[in-house]
Amino acid sequence: MKLEADRSGSSLAGRLWRKIESLSLSAQFLIAASLIVFCLMAGVSIFAAAQVEKAALNAAGSAGAVRMQILIAPLIEGAEDGEVRFDEALQSKVSALIGQGPAGQRIRNIKIWAADGRQLFPANGMTGEPVLFDELAQALSGAIVVSRTSDAKHEYSEEEVSEPLLEVYAPLVRAADGTVLLAGEIYEESEVLERQIAETRLTSMLGVFLLAVPMLSLLYLVVRKGARLIEQQRKTLRESLRNAIELSIENNRLRLLADNARVEAGKLNERILDQIGADLHDGSVQLLTLVKLRLSDLTMPRADITPPVRDALGKVLDLVGNILDEVRNLSAGLVLPELEDASIDEALQLAVKRYLEITGRETMLVGSAGIDLRIPDLSICIYRFVLEGLMNSYRHANSNSHMVRYSFKRGRLFIAVIDIGQRPVLSSKREVQRAKLGKISQKRRIRNFGGRMRYFPRKNGSFAVASLPIGIVD
Repeated sequence: MKLEADRSGSSLAGRLWRKIESLSLSAQFLIAASLIVFCLMAGVSIFAAAQVEKAALNAAGSAGAVRMQILIAPLIEGAEDGEVRFDEALQSKVSALIGQGPAGQRIRNIKIWAADGRQLFPANGMTGEPVLFDELAQALSGAIVVSRTSDAKHEYSEEEVSEPLLEVYAPLVRAADGTVLLAGEIYEESEVLERQIAETRLTSMLGVFLLAVPMLSLLYLVVRKGARLIEQQRKTLRESLRNAIELSIENNRLRLLADNARVEAGKLNERILDQIGADLHDGSVQLLTLVKLRLSDLTMPRADITPPVRDALGKVLDLVGNILDEVRNLSAGLVLPELEDASIDEALQLAVKRYLEITGRETMLVGSAGIDLRIPDLSICIYRFVLEGLMNSYRHANSNSHMVRYSFKRGRLFIAVIDIGQRPVLSSKREVQRAKLGKISQKRRIRNFGGRMRYFPRKNGSFAVASLPIGIVD
């Protein structure tokens, strides 16, 4: 049962806390400020009432001491000589004082104590060693002490305990040297005093409340204005964030479209080159072959052709043969049917093999792609980049050794064409321009597939590095 009660209490507190959190900032401030201000108000009221009560009790004690000195002390004779005897006449005189005073402040009982703690009036018939309690000890030392009968200090009668009475302890009779010989204790009604204290407490609480309400109202208005401003700024920020997110999504969509368009352009470029190569092979190569055959027939020994003409036709035949060889090489370089179903590793091996066939130079191929990706356009792009890089190194740094390294890391294919030996030296402006055009062509081809290409000249050679994002080439 206790566990269920704890759970229900915690759930109630949780619901209350969530309810408060759902409120506006100004409402939350009003609740928190009200709790703080009213707690402080209650504390101030309690403190003020305590101070008023203390002052009232001190005033009541002073009045009670004056009563003792005026009403009781003159009735006691022989106290200075220590021969006070509370006979019937003295007791009747002292008892006659009980009940005197204004309504609500009447004397309800009187007690007289000796310096050794004995109760002399009224005689209680107690035996044993008398006891000096704190209030009596202070009165015997010359102080005035006020307390209530609700705090037990000595033996009380039923009437004294049942009613709210004030106890006033004060010196009653002093010796010539100022020593207190007898201390008096009177019980007074405290109705007037309690009413004054209650009125003072209520007045102080009302005053603090009347001061707190305008202050809270003013603070609430200030906070409400600030909360509205914050809410407007929050809405503006949310709208700005929403617009930024939408722009980011749109930018990502456009970027993907641009990447796809660039890749498609690269594929289309390779297909165009392939088509150009096919057209050259089927058109120009066939026509030049026919011209070569006709010229070969004309250069045969014939009676109608003079030797000078035959020599001129021979030169033309040689020129046509050279042109035919160049066109065939160009067509063979553009048409790459062996790359239609080649993987990345196979494309790189074919590039190195082709370089060996053209130049007779072997090249070290190091690395592995690690993936069996067969995309014709990508394979052609890789093939042309490597072959172009090797041919550039062969033309401008023929004495250097060549190497091709490649690897696949974190979704990107890295290919490096390296020549080691001496730094390439370009002897003419034509060679410089040709090398620049070759690099631009390489960069454009790699960029069409979403990659990057950088060229690094070194003191002992150079190397060109291409980075291709394989993830977007799908």
